[in-house]
Amino acid sequence: MRGSILAAGILAAAFAGTASAEEVTLTLNTPGGAVQEGGRAVLWGPAAKKLGVQVKEETADNALDVLRLEVGSNSVKTDIIIMSGYQAAIAGAEGMLEPIDYKAVDASEFLPGTAAPYCVGIYGYAAVMAWNTKTYAKDAPSSWADFWNVEKFPGKRSMRSDAEAQVEMALLADGVAPKDVYKVLGTEDGIKRAIAKIATLKPSISVWWSSGAQHGQLMKDGEVDMTTGWNGRFQTAKEAGGPVNYTYNQGILTYDCFAVTKGSTHKAEAMKMINEMSSAQSQAGLTKYVSYGPLNQGAYKTGIISKEAEAVLPTSPANSGAMIVQDIDWWAKNNDHVQQLFEDMMTE
Repeated sequence: MRGSILAAGILAAAFAGTASAEEVTLTLNTPGGAVQEGGRAVLWGPAAKKLGVQVKEETADNALDVLRLEVGSNSVKTDIIIMSGYQAAIAGAEGMLEPIDYKAVDASEFLPGTAAPYCVGIYGYAAVMAWNTKTYAKDAPSSWADFWNVEKFPGKRSMRSDAEAQVEMALLADGVAPKDVYKVLGTEDGIKRAIAKIATLKPSISVWWSSGAQHGQLMKDGEVDMTTGWNGRFQTAKEAGGPVNYTYNQGILTYDCFAVTKGSTHKAEAMKMINEMSSAQSQAGLTKYVSYGPLNQGAYKTGIISKEAEAVLPTSPANSGAMIVQDIDWWAKNNDHVQQLFEDMMTE
């Protein structure tokens, strides 16, 4: 009798454990667009199925705002969030993220610096310049100096309503050598020099864009002649038949990553999910949806990425050498100050 009761108890516990696992729902916040579509297909979709969990998707343009709202109000709903590397450095310093458990997450084949204390890289991308191929059919711009040259290249410009990457572009346009950009930005005079350079272009800026979808659509529809933005959005617009081209020359190479919100009630499951999504096969598969480069270098050995696809990926050797790698630590340290100066410039 006692043995039967014990056996029944063990069986009930087993079923309870199974039910609990099946009921785990991870809330994942993404930037939307092709990243969300591709992620659902080759990252968290397959990973959730393998791990036996559910995924609830949310979208936001600014991951820091999401974290500050949820963590600040002690009402954490998001488990995994996609954010830029520099945002993750800021959020980690502000105590809004859980440290990544690298015993659970294998990042051994990642590009150096893309598996950070508080986030694991998903893909590398670049802030680049794009232009309307009809407007500049004969003489296309090729540098940030050209972007600022409204006499030689007249037309409507668009820039991001955020200082991130824009200040680097401004210094490159002002003649600073790529290797010296962060040396110059390491001084207050250098920061002000960058902001002042952007201010000179304000009369030609018709749109200050605030989302990836917005600047991609601006170019696809021909609403502006030239803009700053992310290579993946421009490649999508180009493939859709838009009059769009872009260059990796003097681009700012950075990455987005998976992070786990401080206070997540499913931290262990989130780490397992991130590990599954960080595999070479998963990252290689994502290139079929976005023109962002895998950070797990094993992805280039899977045979999934064609030579044609590799040619447009920012992390490929052919393209990455033409760019500067964004200094994530500099941004984590200087973000608030630079953003304030940038906002003051925009509203003057």
